[in-house]
Amino acid sequence: MKKMQVSANNGIETAENNMFQQLFFRYWPYWPMFVVLMICGIGVAFLYLRTTTPMYESSATILIKDEKKGLDESKIQESLNPFSSKKIVENETEIIRSRTILSEVVRELKLYAPIFEKTGFTAKTAYTSSPVVLELKYPDSLTEKDRIDFTYSASTNTVMVNKVNYPVNNWVTAPWGICRFTTNQLQHGVPRSGEYYFSLISIEKVARNLSQIIEVTPVSKLSTVITLRLKDASPERGAAILNNLMYVYNRVSITDKTQLAANTLVFVEKRLKLIEAELDSANVRIQKFRTKNGAVDLGEQSQLYLKSVGEIDQKASALNVQLAALDEVEKYVLSKSNQPGVVPASFGIQDPLLSQLVEKLYNSEIEYERLKKNTAENNTIMVSLQSEIDKIKPNIIEIIRNQRKSLVAGRNNLNETIDRYTALLKDVPKQERELAEMNRPLGIKNNIYTFLLQKREEAALSSNVTVSDSRLVDRAESSSKPVSPKKLIILLCSLAGALLTGIAFVMLSDVFNRKILFRSDIEAYSILPVLGEIVQDESKDTLVTAGDTRSFAEEQFRQIRTALGYLGNPGKAKKIMVTSSIAGEGKSFVAANLALSMAAAGRKVVLVDLDLYMPQLANIFKVSNENGVIDYLVGKKDADHIIKKSAISDHLFVVPAGNNSPENLSELLLNGKAQQLLDYLETVFDLVIIDTTPVLAIPDAYIISSWCDITVYIIRHACTPKIHVQRLDDNAELHRLKNTGIIFNGVKKRGLGKYGFGYGYGYGYDYDYGYRYRAAKEKGSRGVNA
Repeated sequence: MKKMQVSANNGIETAENNMFQQLFFRYWPYWPMFVVLMICGIGVAFLYLRTTTPMYESSATILIKDEKKGLDESKIQESLNPFSSKKIVENETEIIRSRTILSEVVRELKLYAPIFEKTGFTAKTAYTSSPVVLELKYPDSLTEKDRIDFTYSASTNTVMVNKVNYPVNNWVTAPWGICRFTTNQLQHGVPRSGEYYFSLISIEKVARNLSQIIEVTPVSKLSTVITLRLKDASPERGAAILNNLMYVYNRVSITDKTQLAANTLVFVEKRLKLIEAELDSANVRIQKFRTKNGAVDLGEQSQLYLKSVGEIDQKASALNVQLAALDEVEKYVLSKSNQPGVVPASFGIQDPLLSQLVEKLYNSEIEYERLKKNTAENNTIMVSLQSEIDKIKPNIIEIIRNQRKSLVAGRNNLNETIDRYTALLKDVPKQERELAEMNRPLGIKNNIYTFLLQKREEAALSSNVTVSDSRLVDRAESSSKPVSPKKLIILLCSLAGALLTGIAFVMLSDVFNRKILFRSDIEAYSILPVLGEIVQDESKDTLVTAGDTRSFAEEQFRQIRTALGYLGNPGKAKKIMVTSSIAGEGKSFVAANLALSMAAAGRKVVLVDLDLYMPQLANIFKVSNENGVIDYLVGKKDADHIIKKSAISDHLFVVPAGNNSPENLSELLLNGKAQQLLDYLETVFDLVIIDTTPVLAIPDAYIISSWCDITVYIIRHACTPKIHVQRLDDNAELHRLKNTGIIFNGVKKRGLGKYGFGYGYGYGYDYDYGYRYRAAKEKGSRGVNA
């Protein structure tokens, strides 16, 4: 029959699943240790608060003119301050925390020489209580000193260092350099004498420390307002550092702008002198060029030339028209044989005499032709007309020729003028190019000269304007109460540390303990059901279920008795074997008390001792060990002769192991008589409970388990190694055990003072466990016998 596979939480017994209760019952037994640790933690917190210097927080705000955020400068301010530059908030936060600016703060506030006042076993800053302040003449070259004690005498107003008196407010030469002690203006009341000491720290180191502790953060991503925060032991010193830091930052910004303007002004003056010399040289060259080429304005001259050429060209065209008209008239005169024809147009003829002669010639020819038709050729009128025509033509030809010569001469004169102007126009581009090459650098230098004049005025204005690119919003103020250390947080941390220390101690104790301590370990390592737990009995009695009173252990055995009914075949499982991993886990104790508990329920029970190597049941029940199982197995006694009645209960019988000790004890179980004995007992008794050997020591239990219905596996608190439980599910031999259930035996009280049982051990964790047990106690308290 295969091993019954069940889960760790199968309803046989409900383990405590509430995490809070698990933690409570795991650590509650150690409450005295936790109390002691918490008292120690409170003491440590009190000592820490007494020895730690309280820190005050100082804060201030400043507005930066960001080029991407915030408001722009007014036009008037911008015009008066042309060298102002809008800034980026992220860059300015780093500049404010820069060592350059912080070093200047350290020098001005003399933070390189802090003074402390002795108060008992500790020392505190004397920034406002010291009557004097130390100032070095050359702080950048100081030699660091950890501690130099001095005393102040109010009566003589002197400072004593190493038995040497130094007057206040006077420069003196001391072993640590040229210095002077000045009156502390922050000290209130009458200066009091006392013991003080000062340290000398390099300016770079102090500036580096300030850079680490000063917080510079913008109020928001879209804001240009920056908040400065500083924690310091002296609220007055913290506020002074922040105020001086903002003052130095603004001063450096103004100094940078003034220096920039001054440097710009010097540069501009030098450039102006150079540009002036270059401009004079360029103007002289242009003047010479214009004088040489007779050019005032080449562009204007070119326009005049073009206009003149156009006019001359028009005149030449008019002359050509007149010459063409004369040619037509000449052709007309020469081509006619006293016959009238079409007279050429005379719009180009400007000589009125020529026009009249042509017209007269035309009229005469018309008249001649008219008379020729009606009159004889020798007619005096016709002869007269012919003579007149012959006279007119030569005159016309002569006039035409004269006028042609005049017109041709005029036209030639005009063409010469055009050629001359054309030659001049051809030279104009070259002159313009040369003049443009001369004017180009002149124009550039004129622009540069104008720009430099403008910048000179801007630089002059900026050198006299002391407007910063930032504005103080709130001066530094310090908190009235210390912000650290926070008493409540320190106290809570000390208590939490004490609790964590105690928890770590308990956890480490459990981690390094290789024994089974908790039921949860069993349930984590194995899927076998846990039938119940049995607490360690303090009475030293083996039979804890034999008394007349209801004890806690007896109640637990009743619980196990009930749980056994769920294993195997309910109502039919009659043979129960009890075994364990190793010796000393209490299997005989469990078997004896389980048998008594079954017998108390009115069932007829027989307890068989099959641990033939180390039998215990005869001693537990005070019965004779004569005539036992061994005698039956070797054939000396019958079954009825080895069954003995227990004196404790009428329903309980015991079969001891016997006194004989043959060498082949394990082999006796294989001869068949052991199984016959158990079968016989099953017919006689209601329940057979068998105590066997540990499974890891001797394999007898594997043989006996095949004859039984249920196997009870004992695991003992702080005794059974964890490795044995971890291997329960992997051990192939253990798989042969039938219907196995685990009993967690010998659960001891845990913790300091032994308060409680730990966690995960069933339904209750104190001696007020169980309804029947409480009811019995209440009856007993009223004098009623249970």
